[in-house]
Amino acid sequence: MSGSIRSWIEVGGVVALVGGLALVSVQIRQSTEITKVQLETSLTQHWRTVDSTRQSETFAKVLAKSIEQPQDLTLAEFFELDAYYQGVLDQLENVASHAEAGYRAPTLEDTFANNAEIYFGNAFAKAWVNRHFGTKSQANENWAQTLLAAIQKVDSGASEAKYRGVLQDIE
Repeated sequence: MSGSIRSWIEVGGVVALVGGLALVSVQIRQSTEITKVQLETSLTQHWRTVDSTRQSETFAKVLAKSIEQPQDLTLAEFFELDAYYQGVLDQLENVASHAEAGYRAPTLEDTFANNAEIYFGNAFAKAWVNRHFGTKSQANENWAQTLLAAIQKVDSGASEAKYRGVLQDIE
C-alpha cells in the first residue's frame, strides 16, 4: 500500500474518531438534560404528594388548629403534624441534594425562603423544626443551616395572614 493511500486512511480514521466523539458528546448532553427534567418532575411530584396531605379534610383541620390554637393540639394531632413536617423536611433535603449536584438553577437560599414562608410561617411549625434540628446531628449540614436561617426570617403569623388575606380580598 502506498504512503498516500495510508495517509488518507489515517486521516479518514481520525475524522471518524472525532465525529464519533462529537456524537457521544451530544448524546451525553441530551442525557443530562433529560435527567434534569426527570429530576425536576420527580421533585414536583413529591411536592404534590406532600401538599395533598393538606387536602384531607381531617388533616386540614389539624393543620388549621396548629396555626390558630397550637396549645390545644392533642398528642394524636402532634403525630399527624410530625409526619407532615418530616415529609416537608425530607423533600427540602432532596431539593438540597439536587442543587448540590447541579440539577437546580435557583439558589437554596431563594428556594428555602419561599418554602419557609409556605410551610413554616406559624409558631407550631417553627417550634417543631427548631426542636427537630435541635436534637439531630444533621442540623450541622449546610442545607439544614440554610433552611433554619430562612425559617427564622419568617414571621410566626405569616401562614394565618396569608389565608386571612385571601379572605379579605374576596370581601
